Amino acid sequence: MTSALFSSSWYRVTDLKPRLRNQARLVRHTYRGQRWHVMQDLASGRVMRFNPAAYQVLALMDGVRTLDDIWRQACLILGDQAPTQDEVLSLLAQLHQANVLLTDKQPDLDEITERGDRLRKAKLMQYLANPLSVKLPLFDPEPMMSALMRWVPGGLWPWLLALWGMIILGGIGMAALHWTELTHDLTSRVFTSDNLLIMALVYPLVKGFHEFGHALAIKAVGGRCREVGLMFLVFIPVPYVDATQSVMLPNKWHRFLIGGAGMLAELGLGAIALWLWTQASGGITQAVLHQVVILAGVTTVVFNANPLLRFDGYYMLSDALEIPNLAQRANLYVSYLAKKYLFRVEARPPLHLTPREPAWLTFYAFGSVIYRTMVTLSIIVLIAGKFFVFGVLLAMWSGYGLLIKPLVNYVKFVQTDASLEGGRQRVVIVTAAAVMAVAAFIGFVPVANWTMAEGIIWMPEESRVRVPSTCFGAKVLAKPGQFVQAGQPLLSCAEPTIEAQVEQVQASVREQEARLALAETTERVNLQIARAELTYQLQRLADLEQRRNNLVLRSSHAGRFDMDAPADFAGSYYDRGAVVAYVLDPSRYTLLTVVPQDRVDLVRQRTESVEIRSVESLWHALQARIVREVPAASAELPSMALALQGGGKIGLNPDASSRQETPQALEPLFQFEMQFSGDVAPSYLGGRVYVRFAHKPEPLGSQWYRSLRQQFMKHFSV
Repeated sequence: MTSALFSSSWYRVTDLKPRLRNQARLVRHTYRGQRWHVMQDLASGRVMRFNPAAYQVLALMDGVRTLDDIWRQACLILGDQAPTQDEVLSLLAQLHQANVLLTDKQPDLDEITERGDRLRKAKLMQYLANPLSVKLPLFDPEPMMSALMRWVPGGLWPWLLALWGMIILGGIGMAALHWTELTHDLTSRVFTSDNLLIMALVYPLVKGFHEFGHALAIKAVGGRCREVGLMFLVFIPVPYVDATQSVMLPNKWHRFLIGGAGMLAELGLGAIALWLWTQASGGITQAVLHQVVILAGVTTVVFNANPLLRFDGYYMLSDALEIPNLAQRANLYVSYLAKKYLFRVEARPPLHLTPREPAWLTFYAFGSVIYRTMVTLSIIVLIAGKFFVFGVLLAMWSGYGLLIKPLVNYVKFVQTDASLEGGRQRVVIVTAAAVMAVAAFIGFVPVANWTMAEGIIWMPEESRVRVPSTCFGAKVLAKPGQFVQAGQPLLSCAEPTIEAQVEQVQASVREQEARLALAETTERVNLQIARAELTYQLQRLADLEQRRNNLVLRSSHAGRFDMDAPADFAGSYYDRGAVVAYVLDPSRYTLLTVVPQDRVDLVRQRTESVEIRSVESLWHALQARIVREVPAASAELPSMALALQGGGKIGLNPDASSRQETPQALEPLFQFEMQFSGDVAPSYLGGRVYVRFAHKPEPLGSQWYRSLRQQFMKHFSV
């Protein structure tokens, strides 16, 4: 007993003769070694759980005994474990609110009407508070499921389940083999007008198959599914089945199977669609199959399988841990901790806690809030990036459920909770102090601020060996792979007409020298003309000799000489400026990276340091500094390694011409060239790296305001 045995209000109900309605069904369950009884109202589907003491009181409610007789009989049977009169009154109140209690007194019709209105209003507010799950019931699938169970022999179901599991395992292996093709440029492919239409048509069918799995599992273990309807998930209508009757099953692994049956059905469907996708040759069929694969995988991992959201994974975790009503009990336990340790008021701990339950309840209470917020924000950002107005509306709607409604509930809790009597002022002070501390942290405390980008290790222009003019390859003078010095000959080229041009100009020079000598003695009128002509021919000769000398390609600096297919050099034709070889010096390597427009000002003006980590060795950091930037934004990427197809994170523009030599990004980017600082430099070329631009610390409020302002400027030009 947790309070006084007698109640001052007992006299009001002592002569009542209560009993349960016929629609109330009771089943015994065992949770963590403790015996409980679960009652379900078959009319509304509402479920309640009772400990052995409460069940003893329920068992004595036959409509003949008075409530006082029931309580006294329970005291004789239970002894020290008997409930107090206040606890019996609380039990009666719960049964009355659940509409499963009858007495010998005339019912209050006004109160019944008011209770119905209150329940309908609460249900409406629940729908409005959660834009991700608004339900619309449609029909009863029980006749259809019963017919299906009659058609398929009972001994065949285990074999069908094993076969289905093999299909899922095969699909997982196939997805791993085709991961790049499935996921490259995924966001851009999904949010095209054609694919959005396909998704809107396919998603309800996929989820319908998912819900069919739940209904089939319920029927297979002896339960009943009484409702099929539509649930609006991010404005998309998807089917659902009412699986609340599975709560009454005494075997927890039957309940666990029902919770996972929908995901098994969906994953199997995705595996079959993936196999068909690999066989399809393209067109609308392959697009539809791709959407089925993505939807079956993403919704299973992000929503259904994750226990931190109240979908299938939540009920599976609750059954596996044997902690029913996990979310509600977690919130109650955290509320108890806050009252006891934060508000310093007297609070009773939740009853019937086993030694390991507090850790699970604490983890779930905080983890579910964090994950639910992250998923909601991710959906908002994803939608706002493509459809800004809808993203803003969804943000306002979700903001009510995530911020405004919990705040209103908290204010009501502070004002009305009886356990805070005598300590309400402290609660207000602690709450105000916490709010001001959080606001001060967000608004005034500088925190780390950085920009992440991807780049590629590249060589400077002087590392490339280019032919100075149109020519043919003649001879390789240095051995590829060896170290060469600055000025060392590397290659020689041949230009067939250069020698004839030199001899021709030399003859012209001799001719002009003779003309100049004659003009100095006899034709002084033509002296200036002869001198100018001689100067011109001498300049032509110098240019041709320089051009002939340049046919021997020399190293501009020391480094390792490298070229592709040196055996093919001799006799090959090269246009002017063609790259024929490289002289590689790791100390001269640079880094090319691209930065999106919304972060370029921070990189330009507020970068304090630059840190680089290779994709192959993330634990090893190199320092660098910005040496050059391209002043205008461009969609051209410096390397395919930065694109999704090359392992990077930048989506390519599917509308760009395939004839363009450089890959084209979806959005214009700003390109920066950086030089490595210190003695350590990368020894590899062409490798992809992660670049971290560290900026001056600033408060979170400033960072959030800048991001929000940029989004409005981007979409509304304000």
